[in-house]
Amino acid sequence: MKMLVNTDITIRDKSAWVRWLPNALPAAGYITLDNASAERVDITKVTSPDYRIITIYDTVYDEEGSRAVKRDKVTIPANGGFLFVPGEHHLMLEQPTRLIKPGDDTVVVFFLSDGKVIKTRIPVRTSPEPY
Repeated sequence: MKMLVNTDITIRDKSAWVRWLPNALPAAGYITLDNASAERVDITKVTSPDYRIITIYDTVYDEEGSRAVKRDKVTIPANGGFLFVPGEHHLMLEQPTRLIKPGDDTVVVFFLSDGKVIKTRIPVRTSPEPY
């Protein structure tokens, strides 16, 4: 299967990382995607050969605290960006298909509404600081 690459969407330097948790607990993925085109683009699906399930979540705050709310898609605005960052939006990576540990990379594939695909390697860490 040939993977098309959307050259209008880029990954902001040093923004991508996956927060590792022990015992194959769900991991949180963070990344900033920038859109240089004059058209908005939606992320409609996210997959990985390293995790069976990847879901997009928002963190919602109310008088009782915070909770994660599932999203079906994310819109990257024209000439703008979308930030998956702690406390706002994240990718929930569940059910690893292999042993994943800090220092590894995981492959994440973003499917876009324009039919194109972004495939990237994201470092796995215990904190946002590079090793």
